[in-house]
Amino acid sequence: MNSTFKWNPEKTLWEKVIHLASERGQSPESIISEAVRLYVDTQLVEPVNNVVSDPLIGLFSTTPDLAINSEDILQDEIREKSGWTWKEHHQ
Repeated sequence: MNSTFKWNPEKTLWEKVIHLASERGQSPESIISEAVRLYVDTQLVEPVNNVVSDPLIGLFSTTPDLAINSEDILQDEIREKSGWTWKEHHQ
């Protein structure tokens, strides 16, 4: 299958592709195809997820908007013995 598209790379990028192709004895097209294949393969390894990923969120059982809702969450979690308390003195 042959496909063509118009690509207008930056001059320095195109020069690097030409140089690499020349060093390897390959065509610029094969260098570009290899680069695209590697890029696509690495992108397909990543899970498709529309939620913004933050590695620290996995440490908590909460939503990504924790900072936005923190006051509401704290208010909902208040119990009679929440917060700092004095320990009963035992003798």
